Amino acid sequence: MVRPHVGIGVLAGSTGGPATYGTRLVAALAESDEIQITVVTDHAEAFTGVQGVEILDLPMRGGVDRLRWQYLSLPRALRRLGCGLYHDTKNALPTGLSLPTVVTVHDLAYYRCPESFGLLSRAFLRGATRRAVARATRVVVPSRATAVDVGEIFSGSADKTRVVHHGIDPFPSQTSDSLAVVREKYHLDGPYVLHVGTVQARKNVDLLVQGVRRLRAEGLPHRCVLVGRQGWLAAPALREIRADDTAIWLGEVPSSDLPALYSQAAAFVSPSAYEGFGFTVADALAAGTPTVISAISSLPEICGSAAVQIEDLSESGIAKALGPVLRDATLRSDLAQRGRARAAEFTWERAGRQTLAVYREALG
Repeated sequence: MVRPHVGIGVLAGSTGGPATYGTRLVAALAESDEIQITVVTDHAEAFTGVQGVEILDLPMRGGVDRLRWQYLSLPRALRRLGCGLYHDTKNALPTGLSLPTVVTVHDLAYYRCPESFGLLSRAFLRGATRRAVARATRVVVPSRATAVDVGEIFSGSADKTRVVHHGIDPFPSQTSDSLAVVREKYHLDGPYVLHVGTVQARKNVDLLVQGVRRLRAEGLPHRCVLVGRQGWLAAPALREIRADDTAIWLGEVPSSDLPALYSQAAAFVSPSAYEGFGFTVADALAAGTPTVISAISSLPEICGSAAVQIEDLSESGIAKALGPVLRDATLRSDLAQRGRARAAEFTWERAGRQTLAVYREALG
């Protein structure tokens, strides 16, 4: 039996959810003998150790060079490969392809929260996604919430959109020594509330810092610890961080340090105004870190009953949701158990199996 030859485009040279998704999905698909896989990527090293797939290294310098990569180099490479189906894992498709295609649309934050993006970035993302959804044989999204957004924004796309939840990686075990090393490295000498994610407008980091400060004024000892790079329109959050002598912004940290930061946090809070899936929230669940989320977009869907929801996305609303978690050890223990159980429901094996089903549909 001749296996279908599937080309999978993965921009793995940057940090963030799409890169994680692309690398983890390829590893899961590689376990199947149903298809032949060629990965076209800007960062071949990300697939070291993945057996049974061909890797085509197609360098991309970042920024506006993505236009050359996406619309010139990538289609040429695919024509040389002679694939029977192409899957782009990051919201866009090359032009001029005469074969079935699948595109993964991770989220539509540039439509739902346009103020979180620069003008040129927003214009590229909107245009690329609109064209990709129109041309794709099938559209994959990581949550039902994102499927709703795709259907509302791109008319006629609902019938070809399929929900495939991402997997959540098992949380690595920590030793007392590794925990102590990270605490000393980042000078974490007391209880803290953790947020991981780009510091940008839609993440509402400023509201979180204000909410934790309000709880400190009520007598709680916790400080706010923030991890992530600076993004677009981060000024309000940075002002709040500078105004609070207990808040700590660590910037980007090595991925090897994140498990210790998660596991030692009294709570993880994501007051985000929009998430397509929420990998950092997923990691908090897997870590058993008591989790508090905004009641918006995909986060309630992913967390289920394993997280406390912020009903009013404001300083007082965050304090109201977070305060009981920090004060009640029994509640924290219950959330930790629920979080681990919920995270275990999301596996990359299942994501790979469901993606193969989408490929079968696209191939007809």
